[in-house]
Amino acid sequence: MAISEFELIKKYFTSNDRGEGISLGIGDDCALINVPSEYELAITTDTQNEGIHFFKDTSPFLLGYKSLLVNVSDLAAMGAKPYSFTLSINLPDADERFLEEFSRGLYALASKLNLPLIGGNTSKGPLSISISAYGLIKKGRAMKRANARINDGVYVTGTLGLPAFAVDLGYRSEHICKLMENLSLNKEYDSIFNHCYEKGMLIENRCAFASALTELSTCAIDISDGLVGDLSHILKASDVGAVINIEELPKPSEFKEYKLPEEYQDHLCMYGGGDYELLFTMNETFENRLNTLAQSFYVPVKRIGTIKNGTLELLKHGKMIDYREKPFEHF
Repeated sequence: MAISEFELIKKYFTSNDRGEGISLGIGDDCALINVPSEYELAITTDTQNEGIHFFKDTSPFLLGYKSLLVNVSDLAAMGAKPYSFTLSINLPDADERFLEEFSRGLYALASKLNLPLIGGNTSKGPLSISISAYGLIKKGRAMKRANARINDGVYVTGTLGLPAFAVDLGYRSEHICKLMENLSLNKEYDSIFNHCYEKGMLIENRCAFASALTELSTCAIDISDGLVGDLSHILKASDVGAVINIEELPKPSEFKEYKLPEEYQDHLCMYGGGDYELLFTMNETFENRLNTLAQSFYVPVKRIGTIKNGTLELLKHGKMIDYREKPFEHF
């Protein structure tokens, strides 16, 4: 006998609806939350659609984790501490094996952040997952795109490019198949894809680090649509330019292990997207404090450039590189 909608909700999504400041969780027409007077409420929403944001037959555990991760990544970009979230999910059918693994992945991250699920919706349809996440940030402390200043350093956390490489592998384009064949990795194709795809889904959240970073930075964004595209949002909002040193881009160890061509590595780092790392600007006089902060949170941080007047310049060992590729856009 198929599980009903309300049985589904009760069984898989009502075990984590209590938390600090939550007056009422799942079960009524609305949830109720308290916002302390000295804080602002940061709100973000993201949707993951099968065939667009993830491949068909992706592990439900990975989907649960990643669907929440992309939202708390937005909160981190503002420096907000995650407070609660809601979930709306369309399902082709009420597959309990899927739901068990999906909820396990979802709560793997939610529990780490002490983040309660306080409401949402379920419906029948093509697989689609929408989450709205709410965070708290002290008034006046949000890291905004419009706050980059001339001579600020430009920094990124973690590494760039691996999720984009996984997507290229997943689509098995003629170019990527030829590349893997030339690198004598064709026989290992599936294992390499599985490793990169899983690692690209189980991205570390940067929330705790970002909350502390608000002491040093006033400008940040998360890298979802590619470094060049997301940096361009900062430059436009702040009415500034930047110099980015491509040789400083932090790359995953897999690029070297698989001996990917350097130009392809650079392309993945600059335009690939899906990294969900922090890109932020900061007065360079704070670098010693930044290094201490990064070490205390075990977060790799790398300076990749400088904010300046003018436009965006991409340099490779001091030489201007003319990359004309259009950054990712949904439409």
